Amino acid sequence: MQRLSFDSAIEQLHELDDWLHALGIRVQKDRWHDAVRMLHRAKEQRDRAERGVTFQPIPNYVPGLFESMEVLEIFRAFSNNTSPLLREKLSRALSGPVSPLEEQPKNSAARNAMFELVLAADWKNAGAIVQLGEPDICVTLGAATFIVECKRPFSSTSVRRNIEDAAGQLRTALDAPGQAGSFGMVAVSVSRVFSPGNIMCCAPEDQGRTTVNDALIELIGKHRYEWKWNTATFHERIASVMFHLAVPWDISGERLIYLSTTKFFEQAKCATGFQVLRENIAKLYPA
Repeated sequence: MQRLSFDSAIEQLHELDDWLHALGIRVQKDRWHDAVRMLHRAKEQRDRAERGVTFQPIPNYVPGLFESMEVLEIFRAFSNNTSPLLREKLSRALSGPVSPLEEQPKNSAARNAMFELVLAADWKNAGAIVQLGEPDICVTLGAATFIVECKRPFSSTSVRRNIEDAAGQLRTALDAPGQAGSFGMVAVSVSRVFSPGNIMCCAPEDQGRTTVNDALIELIGKHRYEWKWNTATFHERIASVMFHLAVPWDISGERLIYLSTTKFFEQAKCATGFQVLRENIAKLYPA
């Protein structure tokens, strides 16, 4: 859970363009910069509200602020990284339609890449050793390496296919030279399944996390037999299928908070790997 402070977020993202330039990425009008502009507009709205001026609706306001928090987490995690692999992922993540309501499968690559970057950033900012590349993420937990393939299905009907695709990619990666001691993980974002981009959690401060957590559990339970994530065809070192849900949380119309929740499901053939994961989940997601 990340609290959005307009002033601190704007200050921290002041060097965003310098970082992108260092990576060889041309700064232009794109989704990330639109999100940063939304921070400035939100600050202006707050200042106007304090003077008693009526709030003026801003298109893409909540999704823009939500995405600015993701940009901030990525920047915090990787601002000292100028590798070609990171450049490639960032170049993809910067593209795509500004409004999530305009996203379609044919132009969803940008937000798919964003999920990879945000997940890796969350773990890195929590202190884990993280590498980006192909496979999508490698994270060191204890003495073990987990190879992670990330998927962001566009609808509930494509979740199963995405899980199978990720499992196939992990089979190849786990059988590669030098990976005999590694474990695999399928990471599935169900945020797009849950919402096309116009839904947020509206709950009192003490209920938001529970509300979103319950929403993820309900979504998984509803599609349990359709998604069939516990399958005997998986590689024997795939330890878990992970489902991730992130939504904006509005607290009584006063504050907007980035809220996410995650559920890990054990794969029957890899009890050892899941035990390592279980022992380290609290490190990935500190309270």
